[in-house]
Amino acid sequence: MPLKDLFAGPALEVTREDRERKLYEAFAVLRNPFPNAAQTSDHPRMPTEEDSYIDNAVKNFYDTRRSRAIAITASQGVGKTNLLNSYEAQLQETLYPLGFFIIRYVADPEPSFDPLVRSIFEFLGKDHLRRSIQRLAKEHIEVREKTLSAIRTLDVKKMLEALLGAQQTSEEQFNISLRLAYEWLLGFPVRKAHQEALKVYFRLDTVESKTRALRDIVYFSAEVKTLQGVFLLLDELEKQDSSLSKTIVLRYLSAVRALIDALPKYLFLMVALTPDALDRYREMLPALRGRLTDQVNLPLLRDEKEAMALWSFYIDRAHEEAANAAGIGQWKAGVAMTVNEDDARGIFHELSERALTNGVRQREYLNALYDEADKRIAEHST
Repeated sequence: MPLKDLFAGPALEVTREDRERKLYEAFAVLRNPFPNAAQTSDHPRMPTEEDSYIDNAVKNFYDTRRSRAIAITASQGVGKTNLLNSYEAQLQETLYPLGFFIIRYVADPEPSFDPLVRSIFEFLGKDHLRRSIQRLAKEHIEVREKTLSAIRTLDVKKMLEALLGAQQTSEEQFNISLRLAYEWLLGFPVRKAHQEALKVYFRLDTVESKTRALRDIVYFSAEVKTLQGVFLLLDELEKQDSSLSKTIVLRYLSAVRALIDALPKYLFLMVALTPDALDRYREMLPALRGRLTDQVNLPLLRDEKEAMALWSFYIDRAHEEAANAAGIGQWKAGVAMTVNEDDARGIFHELSERALTNGVRQREYLNALYDEADKRIAEHST
C-alpha cells in the first residue's frame, strides 16, 4: 500500500530540526545543495557575464525611463527561467518600493494576446487607480485639467474624470466607480452601470483598444507619480507556436510589437525564449526584428571549468546558509561532502560524452548532482 507506515510511529518522532542537525553534523548542509530538474524556481543563480549587460540596461532605464526590450535566448534547461526569477526577486526588493511595478508572465498557448494585457491591468489593480485619482485630486485645478487633457483615448479620459468626480462625492460612490472602472479596463461588457457611472459606452474588446488604454493609464500614473515604470518579464514565448496556426501566432506577435510601440517610455520588457523560436518569429514578423535587436544568449556549460564553478557555487551557498542557521543551535559542522570535486567533475564528463550539443545543459548537470547528493544523504541516514 502506498505510503504505508511512512508517517507513523518513529518516523514522526524525527523532527525537521533533528534531520537538519544530522545533515549538518555529517555534511555541513541542511538539505540537498542542488535543485532537481523539476525545481525551476526558489534556488540560487550563479552570476554570469551576461548579467552585466542586463544590469546596465536596467540602470539606463532607471535613469531615463526610456523603454527597452531585451530577448533572453537559450535552449531548454540552460537557465532562462532562473535568470528571470533572479531579476524578478531583485527588482521587487530594490525598485518596487520606489514605484516600479514588476510583472511576471508565462505565455500560455492561447489564441489571444488578451491574457497578457489583462494581467497587467490585474497587477495594477483597483488600489493603484485609487491612489492615482487621490493624488490627482490633491493638485490644483489647472494641474488636474492639464493632466487629463494629455489622455489620448476619449473613453479613458471620461473614465478618469468620472472617478475624480466620484472621489469628491462620497467614499461609497468612489468605491463603486473604482470597481466599475476596473471591470471596464479588464474588458468586461459595458452595462448600464458603467455607462451611468463612468460615461463610457464601448467595451475594450480589441487588442488595439486595450493597448491604447494601457498606454494612457501608464502615462497618467507616471504623471501623477504613482508609477515610475513597469518591468514586464515574459517567459516561454516559444510556446506560442507549439500548437497554434501561423495566423494566430502572427496576431500575438503583432500585439507584442504594438505594446512595445505604445510605450516608448516606462516599459522594460524581458522576453525569454529559445533562439530558434526568436529566429522564426523574426521571419514571421520582420517588424519584430527591429524591436528585439537586444539579445542576450545564455550559453551551455562548455567546459570543466564552468561546470566546477557551478558545482562550487551551489556547495558554497548551501554551506553558508547552513552555517548561518546552525549558529543558533551550536551544531558542529561535518567534513564529508554530499558530492565531492572528483565526483562532480566525473558527472560533467559523463554528461559531455552523451550530449548531442556542444555543451551540457545546466539543468541536466544540476539534476545529476542532486541525484548523487541524494544517494549520499540516503546512505548516511540508513
